[in-house]
Amino acid sequence: MTRLQRNRFSHSHPILTRPHDNDLHGHVSGATVHGYFETALQAFLLQEAGLDLREGPLAVFVVSSSADFFALPGFPDMLEVAVGVSRLAGSTVEYQLGLFRPGEPEPCAAGRVVQVFVERASGRPAGLPDTVQQALAGLQLIDQA
Repeated sequence: MTRLQRNRFSHSHPILTRPHDNDLHGHVSGATVHGYFETALQAFLLQEAGLDLREGPLAVFVVSSSADFFALPGFPDMLEVAVGVSRLAGSTVEYQLGLFRPGEPEPCAAGRVVQVFVERASGRPAGLPDTVQQALAGLQLIDQA
């Protein structure tokens, strides 16, 4: 997985680690990092794209995810999940994510999440409403010059 620098992202979500986020070795567990990624994505869809993820006409499902780990954060680290869109096509969105300590250009972890938007009633893939498409388009990864 590509190790994207912080300057490639235009949006981030703060994460305050908790004591129980640490694994047996005193570092944030891999499952918890995936949870941080999911938290940042859901917060964006709720707050910036205006989706009602519980009862709205669209449901969002993760169909693929992966992460690579480069550093070992742990409680009491303050962290940020940077969110970028690498592909937006039909009902599918592919995100690139970075888990950063504040002010650091290199991520502690990098992730990829693919979501599919579906009609809640039918379970069929759904085109994205214009407001959601515009919000996600604003997350396109920034080209490096």
